[in-house]
Amino acid sequence: MSQPQHQQEFIRFKLAQRIEHIVLIASFSTLAVTGLIQKYSLNAFCDWLIRTLGGIETTRLIHHSAAIVFVLQTIYHFVLMAYKVFVQHSELTMLPGVKDAFDALGELSYNLGLAKRRPVMPHYNYAEKMEYWAMIWGTVVMAATGFMLWNPVFITRLFPGQVIPAAKAAHGGEAVLAVLAIFVWHMYSVHLKRFNTAMWTGKMSRVEMEEEHGAELARLEQGAVRPLPSPAVLRRRQRVFVPVVAPIALLLIGGVVWLTSFEKTSITTVPPQSTLPVFAPLPIATWTPSSLTSVAVAIPHDVVGKEQCDTCHGQGQIKPYPADHVGRPNESCQACHKPGPTSTPAPAGQASSGPQDIPHPIVGREKCEMCHAAGGVKPMPADHQGRTNDTCTGCHKLSPGISGTPEGAATPSADVATPAAGSPKAIPHDITGDIYKDCTTCHGAGQLKPFPANHAGYTPDICTSCHQPAQTGSGTGTGQAAATPAAAAPILPANHDLTSSVFKDNCLTCHGPDKMKPVPATHSSYTVDTCTTCHKAAGG
Repeated sequence: MSQPQHQQEFIRFKLAQRIEHIVLIASFSTLAVTGLIQKYSLNAFCDWLIRTLGGIETTRLIHHSAAIVFVLQTIYHFVLMAYKVFVQHSELTMLPGVKDAFDALGELSYNLGLAKRRPVMPHYNYAEKMEYWAMIWGTVVMAATGFMLWNPVFITRLFPGQVIPAAKAAHGGEAVLAVLAIFVWHMYSVHLKRFNTAMWTGKMSRVEMEEEHGAELARLEQGAVRPLPSPAVLRRRQRVFVPVVAPIALLLIGGVVWLTSFEKTSITTVPPQSTLPVFAPLPIATWTPSSLTSVAVAIPHDVVGKEQCDTCHGQGQIKPYPADHVGRPNESCQACHKPGPTSTPAPAGQASSGPQDIPHPIVGREKCEMCHAAGGVKPMPADHQGRTNDTCTGCHKLSPGISGTPEGAATPSADVATPAAGSPKAIPHDITGDIYKDCTTCHGAGQLKPFPANHAGYTPDICTSCHQPAQTGSGTGTGQAAATPAAAAPILPANHDLTSSVFKDNCLTCHGPDKMKPVPATHSSYTVDTCTTCHKAAGG
């Protein structure tokens, strides 16, 4: 005897589907509770619940365990869907289509009283499909961002550090959205509008089928159901499916285990402290030199105009940062490192802890490599090779008292006679005469005053760009004061009159080789004009 139509029931979900749904409810609910109380840990109730669960470490452990169950169930679900599609050739009843859009509009029109009948909907209606694909999307977002938060050290080796706070914001925001969707959408559709027990009993009444799945009910009553393939066909397909999918499934499961256990961050090396508060804001304090000693080294120089930290602190540079800082953007440096008190320049002749001051003016000497390149007078360190002149003056500043210092700095005194330590030596004679146009006359290799070997090839313009006549207070035609003979190495005066033609026309009459007063070997090629340039008549 057949049942009355209003008592008829139709199989909606099999036992495996119902068990899968129970596992989903348990893992999702555990994740929601343990995750949201961490997100809102400053709330009194959340703080109490964390303590009730055994503290923050236990709460995290529960959250991570539920996440592993959730991901493993997701893997199972996709393997099951692949089996239904590729082996059983089941219908893709969860794929959205154009009819679902019309069904949604029809449902809205019916609820507003604009239509007399509800739309006739298929095996899964538009609302169920929307919930399903929202669940898929949420799973992808939560799994990806959760893995980033679980393994921050590994992630920041691949991506900029900003991805961690971004992942935290996305993880927490998606969690709130998912919980609200369950409480508002799913709770109303399944439990309030009509208490649907199909996921618990596996069956649905005829009345419920007519209201929710009218098109599916008509198809069942007409017997228009796609039959399962024959056992022989199933076995043939299984022989292809299992060898392909089984290794993929095992690889995914192994990946979950590895990705959730391979990183050992600093948080796991600290013994759990059950007496600590869930959240303890750091006190706001002013900077002191000792406050950063255990956190980060203070910046010993001004940071204005030096925002590109990699210039000096990149790998292989003057002050390279540690290897674990590689890849961090310049903006993140000052999150830990703060400018400390800038040191005053060290006294002349003493080393300072920062970049050394420039001991000479730089106007007309903008090409630092002229003297500071490899093999130059003052060669730069090897790690400075390839840097531009703008880079040099970015760190090295003029010493106080050097002409050309920034506005407000001290200027040199007018009667300074002794050059600053480390600066080029002053010229102890006037340089206005024609004899001085070529410095190599006296200062070439093998000459009276040979210059250093690293000066070879320098032109007079280069010489006078660094070496200037010393200042003694008596003016010269150069605009600078010439030194008296006593200021330099002594030059013997001529002990006789130089006005007589006997003496002034040819000095070599008496001072040539093997003469009465032989000249030094370095003077052998000098002309009379050269001689009288330096040697003057006594008292003249």
